[in-house]
Amino acid sequence: MKKTREGFGRALAELGKTNPDVVVLVGDLTDSTMVSFFAKEFPDRFVEMGVAEQNMMTAAAQCAILI
Repeated sequence: MKKTREGFGRALAELGKTNPDVVVLVGDLTDSTMVSFFAKEFPDRFVEMGVAEQNMMTAAAQCAILI
């Protein structure tokens, strides 16, 4: 049985293949959330924000405006 987190990480990487607008921002939880699958395939659409969730929300809002 696989972990739910692994399924999430792999599904996100698959979504990245079909939708070039998908960008992942993560707050220092790359391995815990298993978004490392996405990061390996799409390093140009992956941003490690560190422990700065408030800043990440602002960055996400700006990304949404640009898309």
